[in-house]
Amino acid sequence: MAGPAVRVKTLWIKPEYLQLILTGQKTVEVRVAYPNIARLEVGDTLLLNGSHPFRIVQVDRFDSFQALLTAEDAGRIAPGLSVDELRSALSQLYPPDKVALGVVALHLEPVCGAGSDPV
Repeated sequence: MAGPAVRVKTLWIKPEYLQLILTGQKTVEVRVAYPNIARLEVGDTLLLNGSHPFRIVQVDRFDSFQALLTAEDAGRIAPGLSVDELRSALSQLYPPDKVALGVVALHLEPVCGAGSDPV
């Protein structure tokens, strides 16, 4: 009997953050809980920018950016930014009505041998 099918979702990342993911410096991607993001689960594959497969190894859900930044390592979300700088950057990206949907932290690892070099 076969196991559950692997779900694959394409996720678009700004080029500067994609490079940090590809080099292993950024291992947590943060999004608000739009329905397509809220459905993601451990084991799902994200095809970053259509060509870089990464597996979700952990999904954490939060009610706010403050709760996220209390629980998660800011350096794994945005290397080089302080917690305050990251809070400000996230607040600029997502207005309060979107944050009210919830916040999702996706912990990622490259899918090796998937036909695409993760670096």
